[in-house]
Amino acid sequence: MRALLPQLTPAEKRVARALLAAYPIAALGTIAELTIRADASAPTVLRLTAKLGCDGYSHFQRQVREEVQEKMQSPLSLMDSAPRTPTAKRGFFGAFVEDVTTVLQRTQRLLDNGVLEEAIATLADSTKRIYVLGGRSTHILAKHLVFHLHQLRPGVQEIAGGSVPIYHQSTDMNRAAVIVVFDFRRYERQTIDFCQQAVKRGARIILVTDPFLSPIAEIAHWVLPVEVEVPSPFDSAMAAMAVVEVMMAGTLAQLGPAARTRMARVEEGAGFDKVIGGVELSDRQKSSERRKSR
Repeated sequence: MRALLPQLTPAEKRVARALLAAYPIAALGTIAELTIRADASAPTVLRLTAKLGCDGYSHFQRQVREEVQEKMQSPLSLMDSAPRTPTAKRGFFGAFVEDVTTVLQRTQRLLDNGVLEEAIATLADSTKRIYVLGGRSTHILAKHLVFHLHQLRPGVQEIAGGSVPIYHQSTDMNRAAVIVVFDFRRYERQTIDFCQQAVKRGARIILVTDPFLSPIAEIAHWVLPVEVEVPSPFDSAMAAMAVVEVMMAGTLAQLGPAARTRMARVEEGAGFDKVIGGVELSDRQKSSERRKSR
């Protein structure tokens, strides 16, 4: 529906925006209720659903219900309802690699390259402060991005629970804040609420989510959907990690020499010169090494 917006008539756009603004509730009511909500006619609603490839309003609603059900799937329900196991004849690992490759290819088709490049340019903007937020299963992605992005530029911080609750941390958001959010199905209320509060304070959001789109997509400035389905009851994070790696590589390329200077300072602060082969020398060993160097 988002992709179709530029091709719609003004009346059809009103219907589409009414649906997106209160999705999925607005899509599950009657046509009469939707026409009132969108200030449009019933034929306009039907024209929009036809452009979405649906054979009538009931077909459209059935697709919405199926999508909602898919969004709410848990690993256990996926295992029980439709076991996903590799079927290729190349062994379990070979079959899984084939499926992961397919996931990456589908992600490439899902992603809008222009949106991705804009998001990377924002990450490289030194006037912005970058915050990163993950959830129950995606905090690993958040930590990975923060650890490496911090080496390339200052002003990078993870939003995490601790002595200061996550909700309270939205208080410090402003127009200089950019939040990278990872939110995948069974979307987390805490993450959604945090983003809503941050946007009210002027922050902008880069959302990495699944093809079904987290509710945060409605307020995000850049939406990066990735494929998640593999032959396993657990959704895959491979494509999301690939996007994280692209973000880091793209930011490095845009920062250029500034990134190298930053990395040198980080290494100096880490004291790598005090370590040889990963083992820190004792004072006696340091004295011996100095004598040898003379």
